[in-house]
This record gives sequence, C-alpha cells and structure tokens, in this order.
Amino acid sequence: MYILYADESGHTGTDYDNPAQPIFSLSGIAINDSDWYDLNHIIENEKIQISSDLKNHEIHATEIFNPKKDSIFFKNTIEENLLIMEKLIDLIVQLKIPIFLSSIDKSNYKYYLLKKLGPGIKIDPYIYSFILLSINYNRFLIEHNSNGMIFLDENKNMIDKLDNVYKKLLLDDFECDTNNIIENALFLQSHKSNFIQLSDICNFYINKYLSITRYNAIKNPLKKEHCLKMYEKLTPLFIDCRDSSLLKIVDSFFI
Repeated sequence: MYILYADESGHTGTDYDNPAQPIFSLSGIAINDSDWYDLNHIIENEKIQISSDLKNHEIHATEIFNPKKDSIFFKNTIEENLLIMEKLIDLIVQLKIPIFLSSIDKSNYKYYLLKKLGPGIKIDPYIYSFILLSINYNRFLIEHNSNGMIFLDENKNMIDKLDNVYKKLLLDDFECDTNNIIENALFLQSHKSNFIQLSDICNFYINKYLSITRYNAIKNPLKKEHCLKMYEKLTPLFIDCRDSSLLKIVDSFFI
C-alpha cells in the first residue's frame, strides 16, 4: 500500500486576485508502507545532520526561506538557509520519492468558472486540485497493483468540503475514478509528520517556480536562481498529472 502525504501553497480560498499568490498548488509525496519506518528513520537522522536547528523543530519551507525575527533561522545568512533547503531537496532526490503535483493559475481559473458557471459562483481551487491529484494518484496505484491513502496537512476549513466533494460537487469535466484509494482525505498536523514536512518543501518550490516563470515573482536574484535550481532537481521525481481525458480542462487553468 502507498500513502500520499500532500500539502498546499498559495491557498487564498476564493480570493482569486491576490497579487502576492497568483498560483495555487497542491503537491504530495508517495511512500510505500513497507518502506515507511526505514525512510522515516533516515529522514529523522539526516535532517539533524543537515542542521542542528532542525532537531525537534518542524521543517517549514517558508520559515527557512524567509525567516522572521522570532525564528531560529533568523540568525543565519541567506546563503546558510538556502543551503539547508538545498540539502533537504538533495535528500528527497537521493531517496527517490515520487512527487505528485496539481497546480492552478488563479486568473485562468477565475475566467473558467465565470464562463462555465456564470457570475457569482465561486469554488475553492483546492477542490479542483484535490480531485485531479486523487485521479492521478489512483492511476499510479492501479499501475502498481496497490491500494492507497491520502494524508493532508491539517486545514480545518477544507475537512468538511473534501469529505463531501465526490458526492456533492458536479464536475462534468472529470471522470472521478478513485476506487484504489481507501481513504480520500485524512488530516495530519504537519509537526507530527516528517513526510508532510517534506511535501511542504516540494510544494514550496513547485509554487515558486510557477510564480517565477509565469509572473516574474521573487526579485532577489539569489533566491530566484535558487528556486529554479531546486525545481529542476525535483523534476525527475514528478509523476505526470496530465491525463489525456483531462486535457480540455487542464488547458483551461491547470498548469
């Protein structure tokens, strides 16, 4: 059995016009249950070798990338913090952990909803991303003759919505085959899971890359180059989420 640990970035709900966060992304890493204990042990040991600050401290990409004054990473130089991030990315690459991703350009998404559903109808992009992520994760499970579960970083506003999404949300564009997924959405507090924390890092760079390449986000050249480099390191691990049956809607707003 596989367990998918997923996290979101750029989540502003139905505020589609937030200039600081033009991209919504939901990404996750898939762990075979037979490897769970070994991988968790490796990650727990390696993250302390990467930085002593990570001992008994949650890995949160935004905190390391842009530390505030009350953060333990604020004392470090930019270069030191970026090196910590790069070593964490190298660990993910070294462990060859599959990455699933689903990203939405909010401006295109807003136009799609207006055209398809008319004015006044708003749907959180999290919903669409989660459905696409689930469909493609299920396809991966079928290919590996396996069942699976999905754990998400705890988001109290989304719990009830995701519990009911397959029953109540009518999306003609999707053929929602998720029969190999035993549980569609279970929620974990990120500080309790190394795998949720690693998915946070992956998703951070996926979102930054898309924000940079589509909207020229991040003006600091050092951080910009770093983000592009980290994304390129992760790309060999990506599981393609572009299914031919979904091309019509993917071309509308999915990236």
